[in-house]
Amino acid sequence: MRHRGDEGREKIRKQDKMGTRRSLARKRFAMQALLFGVIFMGLAVFVRASVSRNKKKTDVTVTSTIQQSVKTVVETETIREPLKEVKVDGVSLTGLNKKEAKEALLNNYSWNMRLNYKEQPFLLSSPFSGMIDTLLEEIYSKNEAGEYTLNLADAKENIRTQVKEAASKWNRKPLNAQLTGRDRDNNKWIYSDGENGIKIDEDKTVEKIMNLVNQKKFEEEVEAEALQQPPNLTASQVKEKYQVIGTFETVATNNENRNNNIKLAVNALDGLVIFPGEAFSFNETTGNRTIDRGYKPAGAYRNGEFVEEPGGGVCQVSSTLYNAIILAGIATTERHPHSFEPSYVIPGEDAMVSYDGYSGPDLRFVNNNTTSMAIRAVFKDKKISISIVAIPILEKGTTISMRSEKVKEYDPPKPNYEEDQTLQPDQEVVVTPGVKGSTWKTYLITSKDGAVIKEVYFHSSNYKGKPGLVKRNTTGVVKPSETKKAETKAAETKREAENKTIQETEQIIETPPFVEAETEKAMGPGGTEATEGREKSAGPGV
Repeated sequence: MRHRGDEGREKIRKQDKMGTRRSLARKRFAMQALLFGVIFMGLAVFVRASVSRNKKKTDVTVTSTIQQSVKTVVETETIREPLKEVKVDGVSLTGLNKKEAKEALLNNYSWNMRLNYKEQPFLLSSPFSGMIDTLLEEIYSKNEAGEYTLNLADAKENIRTQVKEAASKWNRKPLNAQLTGRDRDNNKWIYSDGENGIKIDEDKTVEKIMNLVNQKKFEEEVEAEALQQPPNLTASQVKEKYQVIGTFETVATNNENRNNNIKLAVNALDGLVIFPGEAFSFNETTGNRTIDRGYKPAGAYRNGEFVEEPGGGVCQVSSTLYNAIILAGIATTERHPHSFEPSYVIPGEDAMVSYDGYSGPDLRFVNNNTTSMAIRAVFKDKKISISIVAIPILEKGTTISMRSEKVKEYDPPKPNYEEDQTLQPDQEVVVTPGVKGSTWKTYLITSKDGAVIKEVYFHSSNYKGKPGLVKRNTTGVVKPSETKKAETKAAETKREAENKTIQETEQIIETPPFVEAETEKAMGPGGTEATEGREKSAGPGV
């Protein structure tokens, strides 16, 4: 039997025990508060240290970072938030977060559609990803039970953009009939029939794809709808349009080796077709002028010295072509003058070339027309005739020509001296006078129906002078003229032969003495000009 005193003591023990528990709880709370305080202080120190290390960051950047963090948290919460009873086109999204819901819908609208044109595939990407994002944004913002539908018609603009990209790869402009070559055996030009162009019908192709989309057939192959575009000109029509738009002629010499080289270069040019966008190079067309390729040594100047050079004479061909190009209205992209004034064209209107198989001064132009052009070159009866055959570049009645004038002269170099013991010690005899150097300016003249409407500076060409030959006697010994008679006659015969060869020589390899060999930037179109007895013309007919 328990006494009341015992009950009192038990009650006291229980109270003490409860007090102990409360004390322990208070201590635990105090420890936790202290721990959180330490953590908070540590974070504060870390933040202050970070701010200290990044003093250049502005309040706007900090605010932006905080906003971005808040946005990320909100989005994360949204992604993780399960939906109530919601269906999209029969697909239940109940209990799914945003990411899971998107995956479920993408699986439902599984996409593997391919667009083809004549076995050329174009894989269409799914248009639904962005559409699903928009729909889920609406659903999660409401989070209300119900059924929703993805509006498949909204895929049309995305499909249209992709079809446009595919069309840009497959579209092809029609190719007009044009001159494509020359039949030398029958002396006729060859013309192509032209090719149809291709244009994808984007509207019909988009509708074709959307019909399948609306039927929820997302894994089909679709053939693009295309239109054939015939060329504007047929072969019979284009033949009537091609004509000689620029022609020029020069006269060669009696030097057999030189004429052999001219013939080889002319044959390389004859019948050459330059298609739209293609670049012409004289050196690449004729190739390296070597003995192995049939070229023979002929008189030429190399850096001012008279030499026998394989390919001598070829510069007359390039200069003849250059004049035909200018008259045709074609812009050259490279042209160089000779070292010395040429004899077969007006100075300032020549085009020097040289080639070692790798590089060298060249004559170049680009066909910027929409149709091809060709070169007709003939060497007959010592005459070099070169023409440009194309659809006219210039307006009817418009012609282009060159006018060149000498604007400076320079004293010739010191003469070469030859000993002649039949002369008195203080006597000098000029055998060949020196030739002065010169600068020529060339102008481009545009005429309309025979009247000049514009004249502009074209380029300058600089030519070296040539030393003369002077006889003198510096030996102190005078021989009787009879003793020297045979020697003098032999020397004169040799000199006459050399002079004749030099007169027949073109100057081919050199750098102009006063300015660097220039590259032309612009020029103009076909025409006629008569200057100092040399006639240039452009006219119809092949």
